[in-house]
Amino acid sequence: MNEKHDIFLRAHSVILDRPKDEFRPRMKRAWSKYALALDSECRIDAKQELTFGWYRLLELKGDSYELFEEGAFFDDNLPAKERKVLEHYIRTHVSDAPSFPPRFPLYSRSEFIKKIFYNYARKGAVITGFHICFDLARLARKWPEGRKREWSLILVENADRSENKFYPRVLIDPIDSNKSFISFTWEWIPKDEDGDAKTKRTKINKARFLDLRTLLWSLFNKGYSLKRACDNKKGPFKERNLPQKIDHRPTGKVTPEEIEYARQDVHCTAALLNAAKQEFDLHPIPLDPCKAYSPASIAKAYLEAMRIKKPSQKFEVPNETLGVAMESYMGGRSEAQLRHAEVPCAPVDFTSEYPSTCALLGLWEILTAKSLTFEDATADVRTMLTRITRDGCFDPKQWRDFNFFAQTTPDDDILPVRTSYNGITQNIGNNYLKDTKSIWIAGPDLVASVIRTGKMGRLKRLFRSCLTASKRE
Repeated sequence: MNEKHDIFLRAHSVILDRPKDEFRPRMKRAWSKYALALDSECRIDAKQELTFGWYRLLELKGDSYELFEEGAFFDDNLPAKERKVLEHYIRTHVSDAPSFPPRFPLYSRSEFIKKIFYNYARKGAVITGFHICFDLARLARKWPEGRKREWSLILVENADRSENKFYPRVLIDPIDSNKSFISFTWEWIPKDEDGDAKTKRTKINKARFLDLRTLLWSLFNKGYSLKRACDNKKGPFKERNLPQKIDHRPTGKVTPEEIEYARQDVHCTAALLNAAKQEFDLHPIPLDPCKAYSPASIAKAYLEAMRIKKPSQKFEVPNETLGVAMESYMGGRSEAQLRHAEVPCAPVDFTSEYPSTCALLGLWEILTAKSLTFEDATADVRTMLTRITRDGCFDPKQWRDFNFFAQTTPDDDILPVRTSYNGITQNIGNNYLKDTKSIWIAGPDLVASVIRTGKMGRLKRLFRSCLTASKRE
């Protein structure tokens, strides 16, 4: 049954009067001198309000962070009975920090925020945790609406419950389940001699937030919980003898068991910070570890370390050509063509789809070329399409011929279509497509359609990029 749908295509936008980007390789930002590892515990009701938390202060010595202070903090409104449990624990236990005289501080939330959190943030410390956004949200007093989808956390209030502007807000911009952009706002500076109050970037903006869950995802392309990350047999840091997370189901109360659980979590977090640091430092790339948001961040930093310029900085590509590339771009996708049916199947070992496709299509040669031209390939591609077979696509050498763009008027061709399905879901799916207007299609998508349908459709124009000098700069 034929249905009419609006097709959504990407477009290339042009910023007028924008100077050409210059290639400026970044320098690898050094690890901070101090690190603050923390963990917050909360009630287990819908509000999940803070009960208490634990922290460790670390100083970078050589290649590792070493503990010099650990302690606890509790919510300002914590009932006296539960606060006494914390006080008794602190009196009867010994801190892991080597100090004389021994120190084992216990702060209220307000004291901790001012004396530890902001104090070390102004020293440029890296503030770290595992899924740290949750811990930061427990420390917040207010969370007014931020820009777009951003969370804006107020951590310090005045006596009248108004915002204390001497302590910058923490901004959290969630990207997906694995990562968020976290930063301080600019610091508020009181009235100067001219009587003006203003905000400006200060030392506190040098402080960074490091979510270890995000860093591990970037390094290993795999999601970890704190327990799995510290597993010395199955985790990413085998045989490093990391401390192990305590098996415990939180109760939302302040008990000796809860305190031990939280304390061990921060112990694990600090040890994991050192293990992740040692792994990250093996990569000779100009990347701030706090900005390693995904495996792609690592890959892009390697390109920069190799001094490979972005195509926009190196090539003079016409806007029309960029528009063709954007229109034909459908992104990575996977789908099941047969559902709810028993069919023969075979397990295959296939990982790293993007790097594999890049190598098969010869895109690396394009990235490293001195210059490019875009030449008509209509005759060559037509000939290739008349001879292409399904088995031929398993020949790696054949993939070099798929590196082209085709302008075609769809005539019941099976092509990727970005549209609204069922009037609700906006997605991409392979469909029989027929239209009176021509569209641009990437070579691999057209090849797949020809193999499936046995026809080429109504092709108008085909072109591919050619290397005028294959020697890398």
